[in-house]
Amino acid sequence: MKHSLLDLRSQLRFYKFYHHNDTNVAIHAVFVPTILVTSASLLHRFTLYKSITLTHVLTVGYAVFYCLLSLPVGMMASALLILLNVALDKKWLNTTQSQDTGIFVLSWICQFIGHGVFERRKPALLDNLVQSLVLAPYFILFEFLFKLGLYKDLNQQLKQDIATISK
Repeated sequence: MKHSLLDLRSQLRFYKFYHHNDTNVAIHAVFVPTILVTSASLLHRFTLYKSITLTHVLTVGYAVFYCLLSLPVGMMASALLILLNVALDKKWLNTTQSQDTGIFVLSWICQFIGHGVFERRKPALLDNLVQSLVLAPYFILFEFLFKLGLYKDLNQQLKQDIATISK
């Protein structure tokens, strides 16, 4: 199967291959956003220039990549990331470093349990760390959109792709 950096179906297929058990996907639906928020909070403590933090820079990178994959969903994801940045800038999310670290570690443990117990498959990050960390929040957003009945054709194509790969 074709794999391209800017091919939406290819990117989602990579991630879905490791995440098609419903319980594991549900675990990820909770803990991927939790990891995103705690990571952003931890990285927001690193100021690069004036009030620009590492979180701001990574948000731009994620937003551009997501928009290149799919403009409508990329804009939605970008809006959520911008909202997260605003919440951190305004200290609406005012957690301590140790709180963020504890929640971050617990979230990863839960995801590994999801893979070991329910998916019975190694996590995607063991095959491609960067792709997994960047794609995980986007994948979860697409899973939410699929549950809402949107992008039915893409969802069906991904299911067919996974069935073909799994044979």
